[in-house]
Amino acid sequence: MKGDHETTKPLELLNKYIKLSSNEGDVVLDPFMGSGSTGVSCVLNGRNFIGFEKEKVYFDLAQKRIADSKRNNS
Repeated sequence: MKGDHETTKPLELLNKYIKLSSNEGDVVLDPFMGSGSTGVSCVLNGRNFIGFEKEKVYFDLAQKRIADSKRNNS
């Protein structure tokens, strides 16, 4: 989802990191979640997610992206 945040990470890269550094069912913490790419990756890879974002516009975007990924992944 390029263009929504100035430092959006590629989902393929995050999927690799999430799979290598955690197990299904684990909780992943992202204290600077931006547009929510880590949260989306967690949903897609069976991880739980806690994220923080101080900018409301990015928090709202992340919340929507994560909710959409949950709907599309069920």
